[in-house]
Amino acid sequence: MTRPWIGFAAAALFALPAQAQQKVIAIAVNGPHPTLEQAQDGFKEELARQGFRDGQEVVYRKSMGNFNPGLLAQLLAQAESTNPALILTVTTPVAQAARSIIKNKNIPIVFAIVSDPVKAQVVPSWERGSDQFVGVSNLYNMESVLSFGKLMFPNAKTVGLPYNPGEANDVAHMEMAKAAAGKMGLTVREVAVDTVNEIAQRVQSLRGSDYIYVLPSNLLMPAAPAISSAASQMNVPLIAGGFPIVKEHGAVASYAVSYTKLGNIAGKMAADILRGKKPSEMANYRPGTDDNEAFFSARQMAKYKLQVPAAYRDCKTCVFE
Repeated sequence: MTRPWIGFAAAALFALPAQAQQKVIAIAVNGPHPTLEQAQDGFKEELARQGFRDGQEVVYRKSMGNFNPGLLAQLLAQAESTNPALILTVTTPVAQAARSIIKNKNIPIVFAIVSDPVKAQVVPSWERGSDQFVGVSNLYNMESVLSFGKLMFPNAKTVGLPYNPGEANDVAHMEMAKAAAGKMGLTVREVAVDTVNEIAQRVQSLRGSDYIYVLPSNLLMPAAPAISSAASQMNVPLIAGGFPIVKEHGAVASYAVSYTKLGNIAGKMAADILRGKKPSEMANYRPGTDDNEAFFSARQMAKYKLQVPAAYRDCKTCVFE
């Protein structure tokens, strides 16, 4: 019988000389995606800056699924079996599942890429972590996002917004987008998408929108190429909540929080915990406008006869040719 795919870092990769001071850090991630890799890389980079170097003071053990909810218990059990000093959970579904699946409540858990950890019931408030959890949100400031859209499309009146109604992150972003749009004279045309198979058909209902924005959703991020294809067929430009689809010239631009920076902040939290601080003594991090970054596709900009906004014209590294 073929088992569902799940990848675990090979034990051989960690066959390092035994060192008494070496601490194991387990990383549990929902699936492979460039933006999630950015967060993990930023996490490791910051820990190294804080004196916790990979292969010396710490060693990483990674378990990864393929965005299949049925594999969460397995990948988290794998993470706990490494007897870690700390676990990094990446994305909301992994953090939520860890609350019940991780049996050892003495293992501190730092989460990353959890849009609203309070609504997701991972922590009691933004101001402090729980006894076991603390971490970093990727909750977008939707007023800032829509303001960026206005820079790109000054005459825009409608923005299409596909979202997954079964994901707390998407619902939170949708509510914020509607509130922000009302202040800006915009109309949000939302469309619910429950499965990847529905994307092409559902996105078609956004025909006539001035542009479509792709939320940083666990369902939509991996399916960005399908959304891009559907939008292209309707001749509706796309702005994405992550840069990979822009690098592949599937969207005119991306406007999103820097996942590397969020990983850095999560790494600083982890370093503080490894030095003895408790998650309940720390505040959870909510990104602000200064945490955002923009990227542009030169090909898509030419297709839709757009120009890079003046505020970004001096940025040579943010335009993909």
